[in-house]
Amino acid sequence: MDPTIEINERVDVVVIFRKHADIGAFCVPYRMRWRGRDIELSELALRHPTTQGKRMLHVFHMSDGVNDYRLEFDAEALIWMLVALLPGTGGDL
Repeated sequence: MDPTIEINERVDVVVIFRKHADIGAFCVPYRMRWRGRDIELSELALRHPTTQGKRMLHVFHMSDGVNDYRLEFDAEALIWMLVALLPGTGGDL
C-alpha cells in the first residue's frame, strides 16, 4: 500500500535564491506554512520542470528531515501547492 497522502492545498512558501549553486538548486523552498504550521525544509531530493497544458510547473521534492513533501510552483499563476506528503516515522502531522 502506498503511504503517500494527497493534499492538493495552496501553501505559503519562503524561497532561497543561491547565486553559487548548480541549475537544479539555485532556487529552493526553504520554509512552508501549511495549516498554520511553519515547516522548515532542509533537504532537496529532486527538482524538475514540467508542463500542465500551457502552464510551466516547477516540481520540488523536499524533506524536513522526517516527512517528505511534493511542492509545485505554477510559474504563470504564481501559486505554490502542496501536492502530497509522505509521512516519516516519528513525525507529527
